[in-house]
Amino acid sequence: MAEPDLKAWRETSAGLLLFLKVTPNAAKDEIGPVVADVDGQGQLVVRVQAVPEKGKANKAVTKLIAKTVGCRPSAVDVVRGETSRHKQLVIAGMTCVEFENVYLAAGRWD
Repeated sequence: MAEPDLKAWRETSAGLLLFLKVTPNAAKDEIGPVVADVDGQGQLVVRVQAVPEKGKANKAVTKLIAKTVGCRPSAVDVVRGETSRHKQLVIAGMTCVEFENVYLAAGRWD
């Protein structure tokens, strides 16, 4: 279930830092709600059809995030968790306000 007060992003000097929980081999590519991990940290649920081999899932995640927020895929970089389901991405040049406007407009809190 989505937790509206829980955030899975924060602004840094490099851009917007996103905390993700990624599921590869999904039925379709989609961005879901924000959920809490075991430590209470918010994570944005992301599902991709790509398999977790040779960076295919990471590439699918960066393309999906870029398409959703309207930026170039090269502006999205996996900075932590390349081989984990729990990833951190940076979107260069994006602010929290810009991301929240896109996220809310897409109806992602449901």
